[in-house]
Amino acid sequence: MDIGLLGALDVRENGVSVTPSAPKPRQVLALLALHVDQVVPLSVLVEELWGDAPPRSARTTLQTYVLQLRELIAAALCRESAGEGGAEGAGDVGVPAPADAGGGAGVGRVRGAKDVLVTSPGGYLLVGGG
Repeated sequence: MDIGLLGALDVRENGVSVTPSAPKPRQVLALLALHVDQVVPLSVLVEELWGDAPPRSARTTLQTYVLQLRELIAAALCRESAGEGGAEGAGDVGVPAPADAGGGAGVGRVRGAKDVLVTSPGGYLLVGGG
């Protein structure tokens, strides 16, 4: 994943932009990119998006933004594995994980959007390696 934070936000997976145009998902991606490979707590993300007055639906809405980001990531991963094909979902669609990607027994395992934008207890983590 290539992350450009100076100037305009530019995040690319396999050379394909995964930077959303909508402001709030863009904010989520920017905050995750600032803390790449670190869990960003839900409370920090909610505060970033809505300040001291989050709506009741804040966590659900945040989950929607994460889903939108994963869809962009999945599409980029699919383009690498299938030429120019699109993604049908944001789950484990992607490309074979490198042999040293961790998990050991996952020979032939597919690297998907959930491997790049990880749900962690209490927050989310953007994996920057590679």
